Formats: sequence, structure tokens, C-alpha cells
Amino acid sequence: MFEIIVMLNCIFIIYVILGSKKYPTTSKNFLRPEQETPFIRRISATIEPSGSIFPSDISDTSSYNDQDMSNKGFIDKVRNYPKAVFFILSNEFCERFSFYGMKAILLIYFLSEYNFSQGTAISLYHAFVCLAYFSPLFGSIAADNYFGRFKVILWVSLIYVFGHALMSIGAIPYLDYDLRQFLDFSGLFVIAIATGGIKPCVSAFAADQFEENQVQERTQFFSFFYFAVNAGSFLAILVTPIIRSRVKCFGSETCFPLAFGVPGILMLCAFLFFLSGWKYYKKPSPPKGNVIFDVVKCLYYAAKGKMEAIFKGNDKKDNWIDYASNKFDSNLILGVKSLVSVSILYGPIVLFWALYDQQGSTWVHQARRMDGRVGSLTILPDQISVLNPIMILVLVPIFEIFIYPIARKFVKVTPLRKMACGGLLAGISFIVAGLVQIEVNKTMEPLPSPNNVMINVFGNSSNDFSIANIDIKSGRQEIPAIYGTLVSKYNNKISKDMNLTNKGNGYVVGIFRNPETNDPLISSFPYKIAKTENGKTRIYFLLPDGSLLQNGYINLVNANGEVENSTKIKNGKFIDINPAFFSSPNYTIYYDESSNTPCSIDYKKCLLKLKIYAQMGAAHVLVLDQGVSEGQIHTIVRANTIHILWQIPQMFIICLGEIMLSITGLEFSYSQSTPNMKSVLQALWLMTVCLGNMIDMSISGTKIIEDPAYELFFYAALMFAVIGVFILLAINYTYVDPDEIAGHKDCSKKCPIKDDSTSDSESTFPIKKSTIDDSSTRSLTSKNN
Repeated sequence: MFEIIVMLNCIFIIYVILGSKKYPTTSKNFLRPEQETPFIRRISATIEPSGSIFPSDISDTSSYNDQDMSNKGFIDKVRNYPKAVFFILSNEFCERFSFYGMKAILLIYFLSEYNFSQGTAISLYHAFVCLAYFSPLFGSIAADNYFGRFKVILWVSLIYVFGHALMSIGAIPYLDYDLRQFLDFSGLFVIAIATGGIKPCVSAFAADQFEENQVQERTQFFSFFYFAVNAGSFLAILVTPIIRSRVKCFGSETCFPLAFGVPGILMLCAFLFFLSGWKYYKKPSPPKGNVIFDVVKCLYYAAKGKMEAIFKGNDKKDNWIDYASNKFDSNLILGVKSLVSVSILYGPIVLFWALYDQQGSTWVHQARRMDGRVGSLTILPDQISVLNPIMILVLVPIFEIFIYPIARKFVKVTPLRKMACGGLLAGISFIVAGLVQIEVNKTMEPLPSPNNVMINVFGNSSNDFSIANIDIKSGRQEIPAIYGTLVSKYNNKISKDMNLTNKGNGYVVGIFRNPETNDPLISSFPYKIAKTENGKTRIYFLLPDGSLLQNGYINLVNANGEVENSTKIKNGKFIDINPAFFSSPNYTIYYDESSNTPCSIDYKKCLLKLKIYAQMGAAHVLVLDQGVSEGQIHTIVRANTIHILWQIPQMFIICLGEIMLSITGLEFSYSQSTPNMKSVLQALWLMTVCLGNMIDMSISGTKIIEDPAYELFFYAALMFAVIGVFILLAINYTYVDPDEIAGHKDCSKKCPIKDDSTSDSESTFPIKKSTIDDSSTRSLTSKNN
């Protein structure tokens, strides 16, 4: 699998490198949009407060001889890279592994270790993501105003390691519950703040290492940067869930301390890699001032001036931002105007992230109730999201090379149209997810009413029993939670006190015939109605109290003839079949009087032999009476019968939406704002992620919609409604010339771009407004793309 991802990334790198000859780099557009925006929020989300969001301000191409560079071999170009950037690449790979490795298992950690409700776990997950994408604002300010990028990356990386250490220690089950909570949530807070310190600095610091005339090398380097980021996140999502579920430690079936510890070790490696390049780094002094502060102050004075003018009846300015012109220069005023114009269109992007980030929460929870077996391979619920980077890597070149060019032959392809289509696709993905959830719901075990319990009665006795005047019948039955006496209808001397008071849970009751006296023998134990974690198959033992069989052993033998588990029988005890990464679901259960008899060598001599197909999520009862050979298996919790691969369509569709809305959105807004607003634009972009996760907290976290399928449909409807408003806004939006705003010409008045295929009367959506072809936006340096 890793070879596949390497091959795909190499294809993408070659595609970008070849494409860089067609799209020369300039100070307006340091990275081609195809390079800078795929997977953009996850990989870097770079803020450059003192200049552009990507480090395009470092050099210009006016003195750059493209022909000379194109004649150099690719290996020669790589050899010309500053040594420092290879330390930064290693740092970024390890940092992304640490972040996504921890994040991949976070929801399941909340659910399984803390037994939080689904709503609480989802709220905490999205609160962490929200803080992780809000904190870069502080990292940006720290780097720009006080310490510089190098010091921020260095010290924040060390703090990052400390956060992982807190998480790993907090996951040790032997510790006090309150201490664990303190360590875990302190660790999450530290990690969220630390990742915010690195995000806005690392790619810009890498660009700082190149010389003025190394423009193409710098462009190509970011293809490798992209590869390192995706390789780190891909491996993290693939490996960390395996460590979580397949390694046992501290007496637990799982090993969260190691699963959190491995990302911590990778973050320590990231720190050491970065520190190792100390003597090679260029360390530019931090620029003075922060444009984000200037924008906030400008907006404040503009709003204040506007309100004063309204109250005085002297509101004569065409644009309310002009009321701040007496305190700020014209460049900032023009930039704020472009920023406000573009930010109005950010509404659908907020909701898009609300949907998109549920791949790590709601969709993982859905996957926990699905069958992850693909032949002998087992896909864990927190691993399925590894398909996202794979799909992005495959689909981005396909869209750019095939789909968009073909679409332009039939329709006008504009950035806003692509964004609208992307939003619709995101909504459709949630409709598909909702349809899948309806089928998953059908496989869920019905829960008893809040004041009731579910009992499952098994055994070979023909006697009828009652408890508190409630007839107890063979099979499954819901009764009120009660502490009472189970009494035979035919002989009231045959009775047993039963404690069935655990409301909302289940009980197994065994009623057996005593072969010597024919009197019933009664036994019982509680069980969890909820499905097992990690796709386990659970087998409970049910036998009469005092049975001689309790001294015997159950041997669980896999398809290779190996004994995976040998357990002494006790009423209510269970064994779990935990599917390995590669394993067969075919098992055989053998009973013998001890674990050291010929049965353990020759299974033909065993007293009992039962075959079982280990379906993920199921729970069974192995009923053993005195006639051992007649042992039977009954299902008390249904198996996960909906396959996890049914999530692929919804993931594929939302990846299409990511390409068309997220990638195009940042690219479009980048082209429509002035260079001095790029950092503020990136800050706003990160805020859309933060706000989107707040929406998830308020809807999924509070569980105001109880049925998960209806909740998914609600998100889809909300997305469609927002896209409807977006289309109305887009109809009235007039594109501005990137060359004009880059030169700070006053485009506050409408100044549409004209090209060979566009007229003034043609609109983004065909209604009376001027438009721009997306090719003009994709290559900001040339209209003749």
C-alpha cells in the first residue's frame, strides 16, 4: 500500500514539475494553484501575515532565466537545494505523522476509554480540531511580531512533544480517572496550540532558505513538501489504528498509551531533525507589524465612521471602508475592500468544513458499526479515512488534465460555478451517507425502553416460569427492570432470586433440566447490548450453576490450527475473537476437561467441537449443559452486516467536492484580493475550518437530532440551502482583474476581465453580470491560458 502512495505522489510531483514550465512562477502566484491548494487545509494552512499566504514575496522572476534552469537536469536542481530544506522536510513528515496519528484514534479513545456518549465524544473531537485551526493566528503573531519563524518552530516543536507525552501517560488505565482526564485534556490543549505555532511558519521558513534566483527550485521543492506531508498523514492513519487495536498492554485488550506514544516519538524526531539543521538555516529577522491587526483596526474605524455619518445624515461615501481612509493609506483601504468582497462568499466554505471534518467523527462512528473484513484483510473504522489522501492524489491531476478541459468545451467553467458544484457534491455525499446509515441502523440491536431490560432465555427445561407475575418465555423478551424471584409455575419450591435492575441493558437466563431429578437448574448473567469494539466477536458461556463443566476449558482454534485462546469455563465469562490485520473468520471451538489432555493435541478426542464464523460486532452465547456434545451457539447481538466499503461512494463524492469547492475557493479568493491581504485571507480561511467545527459541536455534539441518518440528511439539506444563497451572491459578484489588484489599481468599482470567450453581458451564472473563465484564475500570470 505504501508503494502505491509513493507512486501516486511521484506522478503528481512529475505532473507539477512539468506543469511549472507551462505556468511560470511569479511573485503574484508563487505556487501553482494545483500545488498549493489540494489537501491545503490539512497539509500546511500556511499564514504569512507580513506578506502573502504562501512565501511568494521572497523573490520575483524578473531576473530569472527560465531557459537556463530548464536545461538543467532534475537531479542537478535537487542538488542545488539548500541543505536546510531537507531538515525541514523531515521535520514536516514527522510532525504530520504525529498530528494525524493522534487525531485518527481520538474519537474512539473518547468512546472506548472514557465511555463518553457519542455526542460528548464528537463535541470534544471537534473542539480540538476547532482550536487547532484557530491557534495559528497566535503562531502567526508570535512569529511576525516577536520571535521570528525559526524560534517559534523550534520551541513549539518541543512543546508539541510534551503534549504527546501527556496524552500517552494519560492513556495508562492504571491511573486515577481524574488524573487521566487532567493529563489527556491538558495534552490535547498543548497539541492544539503547538500545531498552531508550526502551521503558519514552516513552509514560509522553508522558502526563506532559497536564494533570490532559485525560483523554480523553490517551486519544485514544495512538491516534495506536499509529498512529505501526505506521506506522513497517510502512514499515520494507516499505522496508528493498528497499534491501538492489535497491541495489548497494561492488562488491556488495546494499547492507547503506545498508540499515542508513537506519534509523540515521531514529534520528538521532528524536533531533532529541525534542530540538526541549525547551522544551515537562514534566520530572517521578524518583520515589524502585523497586517491582521491593521485590518481589524481599519474595519473598526470604517464601521465607526459609517455609523457616525448615518447619525449625522451625511452618509455620502460609496463604500463604507472609505470612512477609514483618513487614518490608513490607500493600499490598505483597497486591500480591505477586496477582502470584504471575497469574504462574503466564505459562507458555504464554513459549512463545507462542517461536513468534511465529520470524516473523522460521525463517519468513523458509522464505520464502527460496519463489517471491515475484505477477504483475509481487516479494515479498522479509523483506517477507512486513509482513502481520502489517496483519492485526492489521484483525482487532482485527473481534474486538471482531463475533466476541466473537457468541461470547458461545453460550458463556461468559472471558479464560482466550480465552488457551487463542490458544495452540492458535499451535500450529496451526506445523502449517500444517510442512506448507508439507514441500512446500518437495521443491523443495530434494538435497545429496551429506558425502564426495561432485555432478557434472553436459553436451556433445555420445558418448565414455565414467571417473575413478578410476568411470564418468562424462551427466547428474547423485554420486561421491566426488577429485583424479584423467578418461580416455576408447576412447582413454586423451584425458584431463584434474580437481580434484573440494570435498566437499558441485557441479561442471559439459562433454565436447564437436572438429568438426575428433572428439576430445573437456573443461572444468569448480564451482557452488553451495544456492539463490541474493534470488530470483535464475543462468545459468552452459559451453563447451569454448579455444573461440573465449569472445571473444563474452551479452546479457540483458528483456521491454521493454532490455539488462539484457552479459557477456563465459568458462567457468564466470555472470550473475544479479535480480527487481526490478516486473518480468517473461520474458527473452531473445542471443549475438554483440562488444558493438558490429548484433546489439545488431537482435537478428534475432544468432547465438543463447534465451528463458528466470526462476524464483526456480533455477540453469541455458547450454551453448555451436561450433554456436552449438544452444545449450541445463539446470537444475542447482531453482527455488522453492512460492509465498510459502502463508505467509499460517500468518501469519493466528498473528495470531488473538496477539489471543486475547497481547492477552487482558496485559489479564487487568492486571485481576487490584493497582495497585502494574503495573510488575512489565510487567517479567514482557517477561521472557516474553526467555525465549521463549531457547527458540528452544536448539532452532532448536542444530538439534537437523535437518529444518525436524519442528522446526515439535515446536514445535506443545510448545505443545499447555503449553496442556494451562495449562487444568488455569485450572480451579483463581479470578478476583478488579478493584474489590476496586484498592481493596486482601484477596482472598487466594477472592472470585469474580458477575454476571447467572455462578454460583458455574460455572468458566472447566466444572469446579466460579467464573468471570468477559471483558466484566468488558475494562471494568474496570463490570460491566454
